[in-house]
Amino acid sequence: MERGITLLFHFLGFGLLMTATVAGFILDRQYRKATDLKSKATILRSSRPIGIISPIGILIQLLTGIGNMHNLGLSLMDTGWLAWKIMFFAIASISGILFGITARKRGALVGQMAAGTPPADAEKILKGFDNQMSLFYVVMPILMLLILSLSIYGRLGGQ
Repeated sequence: MERGITLLFHFLGFGLLMTATVAGFILDRQYRKATDLKSKATILRSSRPIGIISPIGILIQLLTGIGNMHNLGLSLMDTGWLAWKIMFFAIASISGILFGITARKRGALVGQMAAGTPPADAEKILKGFDNQMSLFYVVMPILMLLILSLSIYGRLGGQ
């Protein structure tokens, strides 16, 4: 029974991460369609609560992943698929944390620009932040698909 509960929460953690990624992508597309800075600032403020979902999902995934490994009697390097899955999860987690920092900086910059107090080279800095966000929304789904594929492969008996 414990294994089923751990697995259920593991799926919920993955769902939280996917929800945050998809919702963030949708809000990013709306941000890019907005024509004025006040609208962009409002969209970025509304995305803050979604950003809180990711660390919760990462923590749930991490704890339940360790629980699942314990329930299956696996250690870190027992199977190749699990080692790769953990590596991709670490990359995705670190990318998400760095993305959150960049998103916070972008939101603050757009807020300053909307208030009429932009720093020097604000447009150039904002373009750099926007490019980083675009890259994130390409890389993160690939990482999530890799993690999901490795999970399926491992559950099907891949060693």
